[in-house]
Amino acid sequence: GSFSGDEWGEVDTRFSYAGLLCARILDRVDQIDVRAAVNYVRSCANFDGGFGCVPGAESHAGQVFCCVGALALAGAVSTAVDQKALGWWLCQRQLQCGGFNGRPDKLEDVCYSWWVLSALSLLARVEWIDANRLVQFIIRSVDSETGGIADRPGDRADVFHTFFGLAGLSLLGAPGLVPIDPAFALPADVVSRLKLSARLPDWNAELSSHS
Repeated sequence: GSFSGDEWGEVDTRFSYAGLLCARILDRVDQIDVRAAVNYVRSCANFDGGFGCVPGAESHAGQVFCCVGALALAGAVSTAVDQKALGWWLCQRQLQCGGFNGRPDKLEDVCYSWWVLSALSLLARVEWIDANRLVQFIIRSVDSETGGIADRPGDRADVFHTFFGLAGLSLLGAPGLVPIDPAFALPADVVSRLKLSARLPDWNAELSSHS
């Protein structure tokens, strides 16, 4: 049920997300064994509620987004995720400075404003974090000279963190930013125009029967 990223066969839940995302955008989900894909992602869940890149790997916020996003694209979040445990794990990523880290005992980083918030959005638990403190952390990370956003206050801005900072602010409903879809990582109006948000076939019964 896993996806490999190249001909050499490297397996990673990033590829599970990317594979399901491409299939949804191209309307070719029928070419995928969705049950097997979902079961593989489920096998990457850990005791702490998070997900790793492969079964048994350490939980990491980036991988959590990939796994929850993949399950959302497969229509299986409600049956394949311990939503309470994962919600608390994600909330614990917020530090005193307001920013998120990707795993315990690591520094805050603006990029996790997207990885953590998108997963919380898909779990309908954004209200579990202090949104105001996160917004202030992202704003403090803006480079007053270049206008871009850095990984944290005082560092050099780059395109990577600027995108994720703006995406995080969009998920929080910041004024002046178009809404972004937390599963597709695309503007919500694009998702709507392409009819990507249309209801998927309900695999939940089949997935539950094979649990």
